[in-house]
Amino acid sequence: MVRKIQTIIIIAFFFSVTLLAQETEKTSEAPVEKKWYDLVNVSGYVDVYYNYTTNNKQGGAADTSGTFNTYNKQFAVNAVKLAFEKVADKESPWGFRMDWQNGQNLMYQERPYQTTNSLQNMQLLQQGYVSMYFNVGNGLIVDVGKMATHIGNELLDSMDNMNYTIGYIFFNTIPFIQTGARATLTLNDKWSTGLYFYNSGMGTGYTGGAGNIGQQFGATGVTPYGDSTLTTATPSASYTNTTQHSYVDGPNHNKAFGTQVKGEINDKFSIVWNTLYADDNLKARQSDMAYSTQNLVTNYTLPNQPSQFRVDNWFVNHMSFVITPMEKLTVLLDWTFGQRRGETANTAFGYYNPDLSIDLNRDGTKDHWIRGDKRDTVKIYNTYGLWMKYDFTEKWAAAVRYEYIDDSRYGGALVVNPPLFGVTPTDRYDLLLKDQVGLRAASSKGQVRTFTITPTYNFSDNLQIKVDLRRDWGLGKQFIDQQGRAAHAQHGIIVGMVAKF
Repeated sequence: MVRKIQTIIIIAFFFSVTLLAQETEKTSEAPVEKKWYDLVNVSGYVDVYYNYTTNNKQGGAADTSGTFNTYNKQFAVNAVKLAFEKVADKESPWGFRMDWQNGQNLMYQERPYQTTNSLQNMQLLQQGYVSMYFNVGNGLIVDVGKMATHIGNELLDSMDNMNYTIGYIFFNTIPFIQTGARATLTLNDKWSTGLYFYNSGMGTGYTGGAGNIGQQFGATGVTPYGDSTLTTATPSASYTNTTQHSYVDGPNHNKAFGTQVKGEINDKFSIVWNTLYADDNLKARQSDMAYSTQNLVTNYTLPNQPSQFRVDNWFVNHMSFVITPMEKLTVLLDWTFGQRRGETANTAFGYYNPDLSIDLNRDGTKDHWIRGDKRDTVKIYNTYGLWMKYDFTEKWAAAVRYEYIDDSRYGGALVVNPPLFGVTPTDRYDLLLKDQVGLRAASSKGQVRTFTITPTYNFSDNLQIKVDLRRDWGLGKQFIDQQGRAAHAQHGIIVGMVAKF
């Protein structure tokens, strides 16, 4: 009897252990849900460089002719960044991104440039937005907050570009950072589309003021301001007024909106098509009759009419074509078309005048009018870029960049703070004409070209070294040499090192 009881106990124990093992196995096979903080990706970099450009800028003098890298003949910390990102996806439909940064060249990412006072910008926070995922198509993601612009071929982070320095096209013709909302819809594994709503076309950091100044990219009023008492006569108004934001992203209620279509035609050819449409003006384009009345009637001033989106707008059309004819070779063609209409064109450098005709093709016939009630006031510019990169090995690569900015139908200074600012090149007859009659604000021209060769060495998976050999030149003598004399071109070499993680 005792033996039977022992046998029953042993069998029961055996089955109990077996069942327990099976339950344990089932438990171990069940997926363990990750906590949200396990899905956060942390990344960053440290970016340093040494720059030598053949002009007379050095030491404490800012050299803006080289775009972001303004410390000439100096070692500099370009930028340091720490980024936190949780991607919104089907499994976890919420997310966020924060990019914290610092460095010596951050004042060129937000407007007004060269401004570091924290009351006027949020440059230490490069990006900050929340994300939501919706199960539409192959995935719809909505981001709201501060984010890098969707326009342009190059990016703000040098390690993500073929070259080290930012080119003139990205630096001078499109915004850098925007505040607003975007919706990105993935159509399939090759195509996606996006819709964007921003506070302004100028981009984050834009200070519009409350005076009668209508600003747009490259427009008059380069002095940073934010006080409600600002007018043309008081361009240095203080930042102490409590009724006006010092940090003004959009000067009016209008929202800029843009689109994007991105996809692959085949495995060797892809395209990106971006647009942006905005009105960042405070006042409207005035009629010729109003200007005539001002000139004929004593003590008459132009009425301060609100800007009209339909008339006073800025339109940008940007397209990139990426070709990979072979595994190691990448070719990128870039085209940007910009159009300024109404007050946006009137307030741009070179065109803040009541009435003047221009001989565009220099044949002696006036073929374009700055103003005119019977036709819109329109100025356009085009930029053309070519990038090529060849990867020789996993460690060695070389890139070439050529850029051309054509503002022959624009007439204003696209280049931000050129070194010979205020001097008209001898070959720009359209601008010289306006100088002769005293109707043009002092400015240089934006018709420039750049050529850059960039050898790249990947010291390791986390350390990248780039050397930019760069030439900048334009019509007339826009640049200066090392003795401070007007020059047709300038040359530079910059060595950049980026440690990333």
